Amino acid sequence: MKHILKEGDTGRQVKDIQHWLNAHGYKAGEEDGIFGEKTRDAVIQFQSAKKIVTDGIIGSQTQLTIERIEKEE
Repeated sequence: MKHILKEGDTGRQVKDIQHWLNAHGYKAGEEDGIFGEKTRDAVIQFQSAKKIVTDGIIGSQTQLTIERIEKEE
């Protein structure tokens, strides 16, 4: 995955993150590959729930947390 995904980004990686968030109960909205307000809000909810920095971007800390969860599934 790209190192950082943030509001305004587009593409397959954004669509994948939207799918992951939706599948895990965080309402990222339509899985359209556009990192908009709903996706940002879902990222913030996820970050808050996992007690990591709540900046609304998919940076290294958030990505590592997602990877850890995937390994546990």
